[in-house]
Amino acid sequence: MKTKKIFTQIFPSYLTLILIIIVFFAGYEQKILKDFYAAEIRQDLSARARLISEHVRDYFNAPDAVRDSVVHMLRQSGQVRITIIRNSGQVIADSHKDKNKMDNHADRPEIKHAFKDAVGHSVRYSYTLQKQLIYLAVPLKIKNKIVGAVRVAFPLSSYESSIDSLQKRVLVGGLFILLLGALFSYFISRRISKPLEEIKQGAQRFAAGVFEPPLPERGSSEITALAATLNQMAREINARIQTISLQRSEQEAMFASMKEGVLAVDKNERIIRVNKAAVQFFNVLTENPEKRLIHEAIRHSAVLDFIRDALKQNKHLEQDISIRSEMQHILRISSDPLQNSEGQIIGALILINEITQLKKLDKMRQDFVANVSHELKTPITSIKGYMETLREGQVEDPQTIAKFHAIVARQADRMNAIVTDLLQLSHIEQQEGSSKLIKNKEALSAIIHNAVEDCQKLADENKITIQTDADKEIPVFANRALLEQALINLINNALKYSEPGSEVQIRAEQKEDELRIHVQDQGCGIDPKYHERLFERFFRVDKARSRELGGTGLGLAIVKHIAKVHGGKISVSSNVGTGSTFTIHLPL
Repeated sequence: MKTKKIFTQIFPSYLTLILIIIVFFAGYEQKILKDFYAAEIRQDLSARARLISEHVRDYFNAPDAVRDSVVHMLRQSGQVRITIIRNSGQVIADSHKDKNKMDNHADRPEIKHAFKDAVGHSVRYSYTLQKQLIYLAVPLKIKNKIVGAVRVAFPLSSYESSIDSLQKRVLVGGLFILLLGALFSYFISRRISKPLEEIKQGAQRFAAGVFEPPLPERGSSEITALAATLNQMAREINARIQTISLQRSEQEAMFASMKEGVLAVDKNERIIRVNKAAVQFFNVLTENPEKRLIHEAIRHSAVLDFIRDALKQNKHLEQDISIRSEMQHILRISSDPLQNSEGQIIGALILINEITQLKKLDKMRQDFVANVSHELKTPITSIKGYMETLREGQVEDPQTIAKFHAIVARQADRMNAIVTDLLQLSHIEQQEGSSKLIKNKEALSAIIHNAVEDCQKLADENKITIQTDADKEIPVFANRALLEQALINLINNALKYSEPGSEVQIRAEQKEDELRIHVQDQGCGIDPKYHERLFERFFRVDKARSRELGGTGLGLAIVKHIAKVHGGKISVSSNVGTGSTFTIHLPL
């Protein structure tokens, strides 16, 4: 559609507006004049009618000839018509027509009002005089009783000529005003359109990305303000472009640094965007994967099938996929429809999270629940079996009964030990990362000494020697009770799995900015393939022997978490037949 210049829009609009105003006021002025003249005539006629009613009251019942002469005498001008009407509507005198030839006037609007003791008036065409007349009637009273009405009438043509004369003068004045308005409109239109033309050219320049030089700020206050606003807008747009460029660079950096993989694919299975994490997860083969087909960059069939399903179904999908590279990775891949700014689906957005560790933890949790159930079920089954045997009286031998009681007590103690260790382990885990753990500067030699004393009885029973080598000057910042418990657990394990006549050594040293406490035994040793799982709850290398020795399977897990709450760790060095060395690493 062809557009018009602003001048060709403003100038005709001003002229049209001026013309409409002139026509409106001319019509309004004509109406006011007519109303004014009509009001003046009604007021004059009202005064005349009342004056005439005073004169004709005395002659109302006089002979017709007398009334007629009085009416003709009262008609001061040939243009004013006087009519006398009885309350029955009969015309008994008229200044311009024979009364005997006139109709009953009871239905005339002005006469109706007069008979109701009011002034009535109306405008209508008189067929008697062949003119448009204005009628006015007043009641005629004798002794306060309405006996008839006096009506006067005046032709409208007498003042219409005066109105026409004034209208001609108004028309001439309107044409003169229209001419002045046209000149003024032309001047104003040019004054507005010229600066706007300059602003249009400057705005086109801004749209092309050229923000210098700024627009000239001249003209009316509005035009000046508009130019100043556009100049300010140009400065802000320039600043925002620079900011957006910077933000885009930052977003690219954040997108590339995300640990979660992000992959955007269009409906044609072409890659729109992919971040570094997704490239690593899927082992993308090309250096510039954008705009390439997914099967050119990704060679995992399960992943390709998932992406194609997401493009077909256009809804949220989620799936766990196992991918093998150097080691097995489990990825949780989810998809959602990718929409443009208009809400149309243009592809799919794929999010990738590695859940290998979560799956591993979930497996550990399941194993833990199974182990707890198994560890508790064994003593419970034993206790229940022996107690049912005793309750049913199947055993009468006192020695056998005492043996059964001892077994039940031992199994109960074992259950108590498992529950106690579980509670202790839970308490320690709750303190990991907490500032509530109370730590003090302690002498490490004293802590080791107390732990050895606690285990000395078991060492004597197994005829095992405990040797300590710890400098009395070595300090440790720790919770004394927890660190003693960790050493007791390690020493007890060393004593249980060592042969009689062997030796258990406890050494402490400062090395590489950490404190190391070694507990070394000369037992059977542990195959390295079990080292990673040694500190799991209820894990035992030799389950039968461990239960015979009274172990709960939680001792090393407790040691691990005690080390963690102190900001340290536990490690093991062992081989089958060479003994084992457990080391607690604590920060200085």
